[in-house]
Amino acid sequence: MTLIADATPLIFLAKVNQLRLITEVFEAQILIPSVVEKEILCPDIPPDEERLLRAFLPTCKVVDVRNPHVYAGGLSFADNCVLTLAVQEHASMILSDDRLVRRVAVIEGFRAVGTLGILIRAKRRSLLSAEKAMGIFDRFVKEHTFRINTHVYDAVRKEILNNRTK
Repeated sequence: MTLIADATPLIFLAKVNQLRLITEVFEAQILIPSVVEKEILCPDIPPDEERLLRAFLPTCKVVDVRNPHVYAGGLSFADNCVLTLAVQEHASMILSDDRLVRRVAVIEGFRAVGTLGILIRAKRRSLLSAEKAMGIFDRFVKEHTFRINTHVYDAVRKEILNNRTK
C-alpha cells in the first residue's frame, strides 16, 4: 500500500505527539512531496514539533514532483503535488484534511483519509482508548484550532465514544 501525505495531518499529529499513529494504522509506504516537507518544516515551527517531524520523516520517502497537474483552481501548488504524486505512484490512499483535495482524490479514484480518520481508526484498532482518543480530539479543537463544523464534531465524538475500549 502506498499513502501520499499532505501537510496538515502531519502537523496536527506532531502537535499532540501522535505521528506514530500513521505507521501503526496503515501498513504503507508513505510518500511526501518535497514541497510538503518544506511546508511542515517552516521556519516558525515550534521546536518540539520540528523534532518530532524530523524524527518521523526518515520513515517516509520524500519525492520531488516536477510539473504537477493542476486539478482545480482552488488547490495550492502543494495540493496539486500531492494529487500528482498519487497518480504517478498509483497510490492506495491520500492523507489530507483539505476538503477539496479529498474530493478530487475520490474523483481520481483514490481513498482519502484525514487526521480524524486516523484517530478513529486507531481507536477502532485499540491503539488508543476511547478516553485517550477523545482527549486528543479535544486538544485538536480547543488548543490547536482544528476547524470542523458541529455536525462533524458530533459525528466524530459519537464514533470515538461508541463501543468504548480500554
